Order: sequence, then structure tokens, then C-alpha cells
Amino acid sequence: MRIWNGELHPEFDVVVVGSGAIGLTAALTAADAGARVAVLEKARYLGGTSAVSGGMFWVPCNRRMAELGRTDSRDDALRYLRAVTAGRTADDVLAAIVDRGPDMLEFLEHRAGLVMVPMDNFPDYHPEWDGAHPGGRSLDPELYDLAQLGELAESLRPDLRLPFTMREYEEWRIFTRFPMAELQARAEQGLVARGRALVAPLITACADAGVTLVTECGAERLVVEDEQVVGVVADGSRLAARAVVLTCGGFEWSPEMVENFLSGPVQGSCSPPHNTGDGIRMASKAGVKLGSMREAWWGPMVLVPGDETDGAPTATLLRFERTGPHTVIVNRHGERFVNEAHNYNDMTRAFHLFDPGAYDFANLPAYLVFDQRHLDDYGFLTHRSGQPTPPWLTTAPTIAELAGRLEIDPAGLEATLERFNAGAREGVDRDFHRGASAYDRYWGDQHAAHPALGPVETAPFYAIEVVSGVIGTKGGIVTDGDGRALDAFGAVVPGLYAAGNTTAHPMGPGYPGAGATLGPGSTMAYAAGRAAITQLGLGAVTG
Repeated sequence: MRIWNGELHPEFDVVVVGSGAIGLTAALTAADAGARVAVLEKARYLGGTSAVSGGMFWVPCNRRMAELGRTDSRDDALRYLRAVTAGRTADDVLAAIVDRGPDMLEFLEHRAGLVMVPMDNFPDYHPEWDGAHPGGRSLDPELYDLAQLGELAESLRPDLRLPFTMREYEEWRIFTRFPMAELQARAEQGLVARGRALVAPLITACADAGVTLVTECGAERLVVEDEQVVGVVADGSRLAARAVVLTCGGFEWSPEMVENFLSGPVQGSCSPPHNTGDGIRMASKAGVKLGSMREAWWGPMVLVPGDETDGAPTATLLRFERTGPHTVIVNRHGERFVNEAHNYNDMTRAFHLFDPGAYDFANLPAYLVFDQRHLDDYGFLTHRSGQPTPPWLTTAPTIAELAGRLEIDPAGLEATLERFNAGAREGVDRDFHRGASAYDRYWGDQHAAHPALGPVETAPFYAIEVVSGVIGTKGGIVTDGDGRALDAFGAVVPGLYAAGNTTAHPMGPGYPGAGATLGPGSTMAYAAGRAAITQLGLGAVTG
């Protein structure tokens, strides 16, 4: 156990379990009203998955959209959210997301100095749907100087990626076009971006508000007396609390829970390996209702040997590598089965198609196939044209030889590429409509004739296995619009609150736009903090 700020007393007004942006938002909201608050984190560092994420918030109707000359409406946002969530999320929760999100943003800006900048041209993930928006709902944190954290800088979860904002990514788009020397200089100056730039000011603000911050202190169970949650047992000791807020992530690193609950296999994850369903297990024992347990934030990923987080293998989410020109994804039959440029959550569901005859997943294993032109123009992950081919990439001079090395049906792959290439030259995908959506084109090469399409025809050819990965799970504790945990009969469990991936996430089966994990999660954490304040009879927050 390590205490980074404050003292670990035997009793607090509010104990928050989990130290990601969502947990820190709940802690700051309560502490700002005068509550005595402790944040418990079982990992070595503060920040959770948030610290290694893109750090974006998806907040409809946010007031900063006006800076871009854009407008939004409550009705549009609710119509869009009802469609994305397929009617599975209660209206009071969706209303809380839309109505309280802007207030959450203003509170964090006022109280933590967190500046989130709206992305002008970043469309919602289903831009053609009713109520969707072409830009402005997704917000990106400004760069942050770690010197402002002082000694607490050592508490922040590391991230080896170079510090660039998502707005800069929007401008540069392709890693071979990034100003790497400039970014390296930023890193040496102590500047951080994305997830770390989101979490760092929240840590500072919580410390300034007197929040006790503890790492290497995992919560083990809730303390329940007379059907009310009155504390937690953590690191073998009991901590009394008048309110407990669970924000300790999902269960993607629990093989047992993954096997029993998720709709498809988890072959890799890019989250830290501490999301083992602790909060969900504790709440379940206390009689809480669970929901959306089959859902996750899915993503097509690759496993590069040697990539690790806290000693566990870390997968890498594919973005431009699959959406840019001169690439396809195929199954063992050499057949395409999905629009490769579709949003990563929804497209990964196509990997889970079950073949009852073979009694196996029809589209696993899957492979990303690309050609020399793609490598010359864009590189692939850390590999660049002209370098020796790394062992984690398979290469061959012909498509038939590449297929043979991967045990893909060569005739199937050659037929697939013949059809795909013919359409790509014309800028059309007759099978899966890749490139037709504004979202597809956004994630492609804006300088290419067809941003998301290009034939795979220039030898030599390359391939890598694509796995069914998760950023995190999103099933768990069912809450109301105030972040209060509900029991199996829909009644409030006194003293217990939850937000983020520990809950039946408000986004249900869908993914409305970039930042829809953290934006709605932090909004519900803000709501939970305010509800806890009301329960404790304390004054209102200042923002």
C-alpha cells in the first residue's frame, strides 16, 4: 500500500474504489462539497485505463461547441442515443447523460483547470443516423505539464506513446507524417497528452481538495449493515464510509467472467491487467442488479510480442492500419466479412459469427492483408518501409504464397482481392460499402483519391493476425440517473453508487462517438457524487 496524499483514516464520508478519470471525478465532486474522501486503487499507479486511453469525452450539447459555430439539441442527442443503445438503457439515465454532461465539463474546468477542446470535424460513429452530429460532441484534453503535479507525477500511470493531441492526430492523420522530433522534445519537457492529460489535472485537483489517494490497495468486499452499504474491506482492513462509489473498471482480465458472460472471445486487450471485475463481484454479493453483462467495448487488435503493461501482454488497437487504402481483412477462407473502416466496436462483432456446422467462429482466425504501397506510404504500426521485416509480420512475394504461409485458402483470397481491387480502383466497395460513410472517410487518407479504398496489388504482400480484442467490458451494476445502485427489484441500495465500466454502461450495446466511454462515465460519476452529497446532507458543489 502507498498513500500519495492525505491520511488513511478508519472512517470517511465517501470511499471511491478506482482511480481512473471517472473515479477521480466522483471524488472531486464530493470533496468540493466538503466531504472527507478516499480513493483506493489496487494497481501501482493512479489513472486506471483512462491514463492510457485517448482521453476524449463524448458530451452532446456541450457549451464549447459554440466556439466552432455549431449547435446541438437535447432532442437530437436523445434520439441518437436511443438508437445507439437499441432501447436498452433507461430514459432517466440517457437524460442524465445529455442534461448533466455539460455541467460536468464546466465543473471540471472550473475546479480542476481541465480544458477540453471540441473536435470540429470528428463525426459521431453513425453520422448518417437521425440525431447524429458531424462534429463537436467529442472533446480532446489540452497538453498538460507534469511539473504541475509535483511529487504526485510519480503516481500517474506511465504511457510510452509520444504526446500528441487528438486534434493534432486529426491534422496529421498518418504516423509517417508526424513531427516525431518535436513530439520527442515535448516528452522530454514533461508534457503529456490524451489520457494522461485528462487524469493528471484531476489528480492535482483531488489532492488540493484533501482527497486521500492510495495505490496498491485493492477493495475486497462491501460492508453491509441493515441492507445499507457502510464501508469496504480493503487490503484486509475495514474502512467505514457513509457512501461508497464503485468505479473500478470492467472484467476483461477475468477469464472466468469473460467465458461466462461475453458474447464473443477476448483474445487481447489494451487495458491494464487490473480490470478483473472486483466491483461487480462485490456489488453482486450485496444483492445489486446486473445488466448488459454480454457487452464490451470491442476492437480489432494485434498482438506484438514483447508489448506489455504491468507484466501482462498488451494488444494494440488497429486504426488507420485497417481504414487506410490498400488493406483488407479476411477469414481463413480468404473472404472479407466486414467493412474494415467501420467503427471498431461494431465491426468486431462480425468476428463473432458462429458457424453451427463447424461449431466454431466462422471469421476467426482473421488476418489483415496489405501491400508494399501501403507500407511505403504509411508504414505499419512501428514498422517502416526499408527496414527488415519484423517477425510478427508475415510477408511473401505473391498472394498465393502469403495465403499458404497463413493457411488461408489461396483461391479464396485471390478471388476476394480481384473483386475488391476492381471496385477500389473506382472508389466503391460493392460488398460492404467501405468508404461510403463520412466516418470511414474521416479515418482514411485525406490526400488519397479515395480516403478509405485502394487496391491491394503491389508486391510484396504482408499480413498479420487480427484478434477479437476489448478496450474494456461494459456490463455490471445497474444504476439510476443519479448513479445510485439498484437491487434486483429496482430499489435503490442505500449508500452504494457506481459509474463507468463497473456498471451496465449507459451506452448499452453501442458506441455513439469518440469518448463515449469516458464522457458518459464521468457524467454519471458527477451525478453520483452529487447524489452522495445530498445523502450526506452537505452543501452543493461549486461548479
